[in-house]
Amino acid sequence: MLKYLVMALSVVLIALLAVTIDARSRPPVNRETPVAVRDVIYAPGRIEGVTPEVELRPQIAGRVAEVLVEEGQQVQSGEALLRLEDQQYRHEVALAAADVETARAELSRLINGAHPKQRLEAAALYQAKLAEFERAQLSWRRIAELHQSRAVAQQEADNQRTLVDALRAEVEAFKARLDLLNSPPREDEVAIAQARLRAAEAKLELAKVQLERTVLRAPMRGQILRRDADCGELTGPTAPEPAVIMADTSRLFVRTFVEELDAPRVTAGLRATVRADGLPGKQLSGRVVRLSPRMSRKQLFTDDPAERYDTKTREVWVQLDEQEEPLVIGLRVDVSIYVQDAPSSSTHSKPPPDASP
Repeated sequence: MLKYLVMALSVVLIALLAVTIDARSRPPVNRETPVAVRDVIYAPGRIEGVTPEVELRPQIAGRVAEVLVEEGQQVQSGEALLRLEDQQYRHEVALAAADVETARAELSRLINGAHPKQRLEAAALYQAKLAEFERAQLSWRRIAELHQSRAVAQQEADNQRTLVDALRAEVEAFKARLDLLNSPPREDEVAIAQARLRAAEAKLELAKVQLERTVLRAPMRGQILRRDADCGELTGPTAPEPAVIMADTSRLFVRTFVEELDAPRVTAGLRATVRADGLPGKQLSGRVVRLSPRMSRKQLFTDDPAERYDTKTREVWVQLDEQEEPLVIGLRVDVSIYVQDAPSSSTHSKPPPDASP
């Protein structure tokens, strides 16, 4: 009897083992049931203008002499925002302008030649010296005739001949000076003078550029968001803090950061709503107008304890409709982007946390 019982238990164990092996060898059955993805994507964002905040610093280092704007002021493109002390640069402009005038006068003198009075003077001196030479030559002829008849001494004849030779050299020198004053300028001398004038003009323009850099101007139309410069302070291109921060706030946008699981579902033209803790009970509307073509590291964080800090996000810009609500640049908001339903095995988005930014 015991023998038959052992055999029966063995058969049962073998059967159970066979069933277990067969079940494990079969591929798993996916029992997940597709569910509808939420038609709303939630993401944090912040208010921006047409342009992001632009930090402005003077192009040269110097001490602030005058601040011309206040925070919140609207400015036009090219409008002066602040001025640096510029006495040194004004003197450099004046010095460069004087060099230009000098170079221009030298070129003009070279092209026009000598003054007419200088030419008249040179011609008169030449004629006077020529007449003196001719008189000396005539005297030399008479002395030479007398010397042949031994009527004059040898010393007197030699002195007269030496005088004639000296006067001949002086006549040639005066003639050369007169010819020089009457001759046209040489091409190489004119080219050198023209090059000097161009160099002086370039130095003047450079001095003017440096003077203009003492004025910090608005690169665009917009609003002054922050002013960190005061009279007497030192500032410059390497200053740790910008002198002025501004942005074009003529239209308002929300730059929102959609997490990577929802990023492919966002397209331009989708409707969006915006909420802010500072505007309780108010909801703003807008549409997606631009999307970043790449993913980047997350830049905006909430106080949600379950939030991931190592994820990547896609920047999406929502243009707000016209509204009367006062919005502050940089204000933290919560954005809801409405998309169409699509089948999926999971729900990617979750509502924004209630915690304040």
